[in-house]
Formats: sequence, structure tokens, C-alpha cells
Amino acid sequence: MTDLKMMNEYEKQSAEHNRPKNDDRARKKMRKQMREKSRVYIKYGLFAVLYGLLGAYSYRLYLRQAIQYPGPLGDYMSDLPAHIAEGKAHTAYSLMEMTLGFLTGTLRLNEKSVALFLALITTGTVFLMWRLLCRLYSGRGKTALHLLAFCCMFVMPLYLPAVNPCPYLGMQTGTIWHNSTYIGMKFAGTIVLLLYFRYLEIYRSGLSKRQWLLFTLALIFVNMMKPNFILCFAPAMALTLLSDCIADRGRTFGKQVLFGIPVLISLGVVIYETMVLFTGERSGSSIVFAIAPGLLAWNRHPVAALLQSAVFPLAIFLGNLPRLKKDRSYRFAWLIWLTGLLEYLCLSEDGVRKMHGNLSWGYSFCQFLIFSVCAGLLVKELLTWWTKCRVCGGSAYQQFCRATARERGRLLYLLVCSTLFLWHLYCGVDFFVMLMQGGSYLVGA
Repeated sequence: MTDLKMMNEYEKQSAEHNRPKNDDRARKKMRKQMREKSRVYIKYGLFAVLYGLLGAYSYRLYLRQAIQYPGPLGDYMSDLPAHIAEGKAHTAYSLMEMTLGFLTGTLRLNEKSVALFLALITTGTVFLMWRLLCRLYSGRGKTALHLLAFCCMFVMPLYLPAVNPCPYLGMQTGTIWHNSTYIGMKFAGTIVLLLYFRYLEIYRSGLSKRQWLLFTLALIFVNMMKPNFILCFAPAMALTLLSDCIADRGRTFGKQVLFGIPVLISLGVVIYETMVLFTGERSGSSIVFAIAPGLLAWNRHPVAALLQSAVFPLAIFLGNLPRLKKDRSYRFAWLIWLTGLLEYLCLSEDGVRKMHGNLSWGYSFCQFLIFSVCAGLLVKELLTWWTKCRVCGGSAYQQFCRATARERGRLLYLLVCSTLFLWHLYCGVDFFVMLMQGGSYLVGA
């Protein structure tokens, strides 16, 4: 009994002795959890504000474009009034025009419904691009990629008036605010790519019926918005599947055919749109081989214009050549970009729409994609460097001083690429501010 009392007394003394340590651990754990929750709330609040601002400003812009409101710099020039009119008159070729006609004609809503619909499409595109970037660059850095998705909605060609006078006309950019059918295609095309990059890694094992049907519907949806996307996507996908078939020595030929059938099915929509666009009242134009008439007409230095439009992704391309071999998604992004560029440079309409640049919309989407993919790659590499600084200790400058000559050169290269991206972003924001004041996208012409 004496020994038992002594053991109980010892346990009580030990518990009293360890209680402060346990309390400290509990308090530290609680403080850590509170900090993590605070970060989450701050992050959600930040993105709620960003989505709200983008939605509000794009709504204001689209509304004034729809009613051609007189602004300080002009009357908010856009294709939106024409698209609404075609939707009402039932002469539309695009699902976007049909939707606008349904809102304002069938439902008899005013232009606010049109502006709200387009604003939702615009903010939705940001979210979809963020999800796409998270799929391509998994791991940490999702918040940075989310911010990047917002930035990529604004990037524009580098504006050098001494070289070429127009910030938009004659250039090529994925940031286009005046054409509702392109805005719809941009949204739908991002959905297609989100599915495609997911299925590209698993299709050899076989897609489920649900996955195959979802991919088919997504392709039909984007073609109903605007047919230009498929003209760039289909050749790039065909080359990718052919490469896979050769690499597998034909053993997965059936899988490649099954994965490619949705593209063929969706081409039925393109055939219908072609009949609408090139027959009846819209006849008088046809697709011909021509060397980029818009590029040559609106630029004093056409080659410089091509570089101004894509100097940042080209810089990323030159610094990451080995990645083309090992990263299928990165390689496909460049393949579809090249397909879009060739379409832009080699095909055009003749007749009354010769200078309208209607075969450049596909390349515009490719610009949006390649800027986003290359910017995501840049951010992930910068985050890797930053993480290394935190692990090794010391400031970024101290880590730079301790780095090898090769590592220093790589970091300087990343800083140059970051500067180029910020320059593209500045030009895009400046252009957007001008549009918000009623300025024309044809400024400088």
C-alpha cells in the first residue's frame, strides 16, 4: 500500500510538472491553427474582391458597349450591338449571338442582362484558367497561380509607337474586350483544354463513356461559340495522337481513334456555321491562301509586330527547350500556338471581309493559352527559388551570392522574363483603362 501511495504521488507530481509544457504546446498549436485560418480567410477575401472588381468593371464596359454610351474618349466601339441585332433577327451563326438575341428579344430584357451575362463569362474564364494552371503545375503555389490567371486576362502586346503605331490593330493578343463571340470561345476553349490535358494522360488506359461524352459536348460547345478554336486545336491534337501511336508502335491505335472521334463529331457545327457565313446575304467572301493582309496593312514593321505580340512566351521558350521533350502539356501548348500562327499568317478571307481578320481569332486564343502556360512555368520556378532561400536561410541576395555562376545566370534570366511579363501586363491594363473611358480599340490606325 505504501508503494502504491508513493507511485500515485509521483504521478501527480509528474503531471503537475509537465502541465506547463503541455499547455504551451496546446497554445502554440492553437495559435498556428488560428494563423492558418486567418490566411485562408484573407485569401478568400482577396479573391472575392478581385472577382468582384473584374465583374463590376467588365459589366460596366459591356453595358456601355451595348448601348454605345458616349464616353470621354468615344462611344465604346465594339461588335456587341451588331451581335445583339443578329441574334434578334435570327441570322446568327454563333451560340453567343443566339443567347444575346434570346435575352433581349425573346425575354425582352434590356442591355443590362447582356452585360451581366458577358461579365459572368469573363470571370468564369479566370476561374477555369486557374484550374487549368493548377492541373499543369501541381503542388504548392495555387494562390500565385490564381493571381496569375487574373493577370493573363489583361496582357497585351508591347506598345512601341515608334515601331508600330497601333496597340491592338495588326497585333495579336488573347485579351479582346470588344467581340462577344470571342469572349464566349475563350471561355469554352478553356473548358476543352481543361478536359483535354486531364484525359491526355489517361486515354491510353481507356476513357469512360461519361468522359468521352463530356469531351464531345465541350468541343461542340466551343464550336457553337466560334469555329476558330477547332481550326487550331484539331491539327495539334492530331499530331499529338499520331506521335503517341508511333511511340506505341500502333498498339494503342484504337485508343487514339476513340479519343479523336469527338473532334470529328464537333465539325458538324463548323460545317453549319460555314454555310451561314458564306451563303445568302453574307456571301461574297471565301477563305483563300494569303499572307496576313491585316498584319501587313496595319504595321510599319510586321515582323516586329509578331515579336511585340509574343516576346514574353518566346523568351520562356528559348530558356526551357529541354522541357519540350519531357512535358507533354507544355509541348502541346506550343504546338497549338504554332498551328494558330500558321493559320493567321497563311489563311484569310477575300471579298468584303478581307481586312476583318476573322481567321485570326484562333491565334488570339492561342496567345491567351501560351501566355498563361509560360507565366505559370515562370511562377513555379520563382517559387522554387524562394523556397530554397527559406530552407537554406538568409535573404534572397545572400542566396544569390552563394549560388553558382550557372544558378545566378538562371535567376537573372527569370528576372528578365518577369520584367517582360509585367511590361505586357502594363500595356494591357493601360489599354483597358482607355477602353473604360470610351476609347476605340482601333486607336492609332
